Amino acid sequence: MKSLFGSSISQTVHLITAAGLLAALTAGCGRSPDDAVQEDVDLAQAVDLFDDVGAPAEQPARDLDRVIARVNGTEITEADLMTEFNILAGRMQGRVPPERLAQMQEEILQGAMDNLIIKQLLLDEVDKEAVEVSEQEIDETIARYRQQIPPELSLEDQLTQIGMSKDEFRENIARDVRVNKLLEAKVGDPVDPTEEEIARFHEQHRDEYFAMPERVSASHILLSVEPGDGPDAQEEALEKAESLRQELLDGADFAEIAQAHSDCPSSMQGGDLGTFVRGQMVPPFEQAAFTQAIGEIGEIVKTDFGYHIIQVHERHEEGTASLDESRDQIAQFLISQSREEALRAYVTELREAADIEMMDAPAAPETAPMMP
Repeated sequence: MKSLFGSSISQTVHLITAAGLLAALTAGCGRSPDDAVQEDVDLAQAVDLFDDVGAPAEQPARDLDRVIARVNGTEITEADLMTEFNILAGRMQGRVPPERLAQMQEEILQGAMDNLIIKQLLLDEVDKEAVEVSEQEIDETIARYRQQIPPELSLEDQLTQIGMSKDEFRENIARDVRVNKLLEAKVGDPVDPTEEEIARFHEQHRDEYFAMPERVSASHILLSVEPGDGPDAQEEALEKAESLRQELLDGADFAEIAQAHSDCPSSMQGGDLGTFVRGQMVPPFEQAAFTQAIGEIGEIVKTDFGYHIIQVHERHEEGTASLDESRDQIAQFLISQSREEALRAYVTELREAADIEMMDAPAAPETAPMMP
């Protein structure tokens, strides 16, 4: 089923702070390379990426201090625009084919300019309405960011990578929280959709959102083998896999064995890989998962990752998600859509009342974004 949720204003009009630092950096063992493309690119990665690529030789030098717009008297420079441009382009890496991304340079540049204007309008409004936040609210927000960072990384490492101090980070978090409080106050409490509205949405969008491909839910135990491992290491991993499989056949708990012995990060969830569709896993793993009987301890499967023991929990044939299966998601989407419309109306109101002066905008990079 296609996700109903896209970017909200609060996500799209992100302030250049912690939101740009974090990304899902891990993928489940056994997933194919195409599926391992991360959903987001953090600010540090975007900086590294576009610093390495650089601007094309024929592109004229930029005057990064040049003022390209004023919003209620606050200047926006070409450097501001290029930084925002890189963040937006970085977020699209992996989502859009490279050739299409190259064609979208002007569109991305315009989006970056719009973001900068809206950000400044929101910051001006926060000051105008004297929105305040407590130290506890800031601490809680930072704690949530820390929870999103993979165990092998740290917030401090990422801040060092982009040259941001802890104090600067905290100031930016405080700014974000103030803006979020302003937006929450302007949007108000959401109104729950009626059952009629939910049913109508399901009926109107059956093919668009509720087509369900064939899918399975499964767990696995991985005994990893590195590409350079010799025959002895591979034999040792296979023997351990066979021993663990026998323990499972004798009645051992799958989750406990996975937690104790699996080399995949999914071991922390007892080997649970969740639900996946065809094309998400490497072929040998997929073939086993989509043919194996539900509940059985499957034969050992060899992939480039190593040796897998798979247990399938559920299998669902291709079809259409029913109204009952989709009700909660539709309700959440309609609430989100209502909030989005309220936010857009509020931002439009701010723009219409603002003093916005636009100068000649710089051209988009010809082949790749350029970091100032």
